[in-house]
Amino acid sequence: MTMMIDAHSHGFHGPSLDQLRNAGGDWSKKALDTLLTLTSDKPSFIDVDLRVEMLERNGIDLQVVTPGHMVDANLLPGDPMAQLALARAINDNMARLRDASKGKLLPMGSVPLADFEKGGSQELERAMKNLGLEGISLPTNLIGKPVDLPEFEPFWAKVAEMNVPIFLHPQDPVSHVDRPYEADWGLSHTFAWPYDTVLMLTRLVFSGIMEKYPTLKIISHHLGGGMIPFLWGRISESYAPDNTLGNLQRKIGRTFPKPLFEYFSRFYYDTAVGGSGPAIRCAYDVFGPDRIVFATDLPWGPGSGEKRLATYPNVITSLGFPEAHTQKIFEGNIRRILTKTI
Repeated sequence: MTMMIDAHSHGFHGPSLDQLRNAGGDWSKKALDTLLTLTSDKPSFIDVDLRVEMLERNGIDLQVVTPGHMVDANLLPGDPMAQLALARAINDNMARLRDASKGKLLPMGSVPLADFEKGGSQELERAMKNLGLEGISLPTNLIGKPVDLPEFEPFWAKVAEMNVPIFLHPQDPVSHVDRPYEADWGLSHTFAWPYDTVLMLTRLVFSGIMEKYPTLKIISHHLGGGMIPFLWGRISESYAPDNTLGNLQRKIGRTFPKPLFEYFSRFYYDTAVGGSGPAIRCAYDVFGPDRIVFATDLPWGPGSGEKRLATYPNVITSLGFPEAHTQKIFEGNIRRILTKTI
């Protein structure tokens, strides 16, 4: 019988929040208080027992939990040592989350990429080997810096060496100077977040990171922003070597030994797209069943977020995929990604 594993959600261990709040100084206090205000109607964000009850009530066996994305060591401005202290507090919190859930919740951690070799590398080792975390959550941009910059390559080299999965989560642009109208009506959340995901996945390909480190496991939220599968024809045609109209292939500045599709098909794409069956089918048709993982993005969504737990699995099963393919989406693919405990 197929297990059901939710491959992307958010949360913290509530009883340990004071240590996290204090670790990052005024910035983390403010960020965490903002996050708790936003989740005031979603108690499972910090209540582990309630979250486990919700999973059991809806037939979900295990759930990957990333730290609340508004509190990330990489988003704390300033001193890398402060970022490191906050990362340690986040990772300790996530380890407690796993223990309190008796293994039902599979925690991701955080490490600072700035001056990675001066402390981040050691914290990655501690998080994975000592605390037993399953992977690392990473925002799509680090206070405006793209994650593929050469200064961050030591991080990519290390996670590739250690076989650490990376859960890429969208992040706001650092400002709206060029498009101030983007900030109106929550448009950044609805459209700019997916777009930032698309930009960073594409930069990881075009900068050569995916070519240099072919064993990387990168799980992109919301079907890679939803745009990569839908726009795949436009992407492949625009960068075709014989398309001279825009000379886009030349602008990449490198020649890849393999077709672009092979690099984009190395990413994993999660199904947290508002319960849209057609969007999931599009990703399935483009990338096949081996690169799609089921996710709910709990606790976000209407009300407490439980509606997603109750309805999102039915969206997958209603699409009529072969049973073996459905099993890969619900269980098989995320098992292949998280090799430590499942």
